[in-house]
Amino acid sequence: MKHKLLAYYKHSLEQAVPPSPSQLSDYYWFKVDFQDDWIGIQKQEIDDSQLELLKACYDFFQPDETLKKEEYSWNQYLYFNGEQPSFKNMETLRFIQFHIKGDTTSIERKLIESAFDGFIHENSLIIWNGSNEGVVIEQNAQYLEEEDFTALAQALQSDFFFSICFYMGKELKLNSSIPVIFGQERNFFSKGLAFMPKSTVLSLETILPNLLISRLKEDELDLFKEWFSIFEEDKELLLTIKTFIENNGHSTNTAKQLFIHRNTLQYRLDKFTEKTGLNLKNYHSYITTYLACLFYTSGK
Repeated sequence: MKHKLLAYYKHSLEQAVPPSPSQLSDYYWFKVDFQDDWIGIQKQEIDDSQLELLKACYDFFQPDETLKKEEYSWNQYLYFNGEQPSFKNMETLRFIQFHIKGDTTSIERKLIESAFDGFIHENSLIIWNGSNEGVVIEQNAQYLEEEDFTALAQALQSDFFFSICFYMGKELKLNSSIPVIFGQERNFFSKGLAFMPKSTVLSLETILPNLLISRLKEDELDLFKEWFSIFEEDKELLLTIKTFIENNGHSTNTAKQLFIHRNTLQYRLDKFTEKTGLNLKNYHSYITTYLACLFYTSGK
């Protein structure tokens, strides 16, 4: 694709470093992958519709003049392979990426950040990349839990009437591979938004099973489809199995969440085993059932 762009736009440029200020007046710049690969397209060669299409496909370089120096440094480092920012007083970090669903152009960014500040630690950084996405950089093991981000999402929706999804990354030690790992997590987040558009908080653990299912061929999924008639006939059974799995196989918590007696729960689990031959006390059957539920609820 990169070579087609270079061939189509005759006066385009390719380079391994982000554009300098002097290159911004006549060219639109795009980062075409997670490596050091930049393409500059002469502004007079491209129309508005083509520009919007390329913005949707690649990272568009557009310096945000509202960013503070430290924020700008991190923005360039993570999204555009810029120079490494200062790691002063930082030993470990974790990236919490976020994506806002909806129009935020009428909302002052400071108001959104103020809502964030009510939840995140004071030494955390909020780095924006455009108006609808960005990342919170948590430092030195001062990390929030999943329920904290769920609460933040609910607060933002209540105050600003937009929904937001977070991706909880893994703790990282400071080294030169940070932008690469960030790019990998960003890629996972993008897939998660496609697989689970209604989710509020995502992670590697929640996305990977869906990714594995998406890689299976149609004939490999036929076995799952044979069980779908069971779920179609008995929605109550499907809800029971899903809730049981979501509670990590804990019978008491499952029964409490479903407002049923434990004996009723056990009856339904036995009923599922009788119909499918899958015993949820067996680890492999448990995992297989989980994947089947994911595949069924995905609507594929």
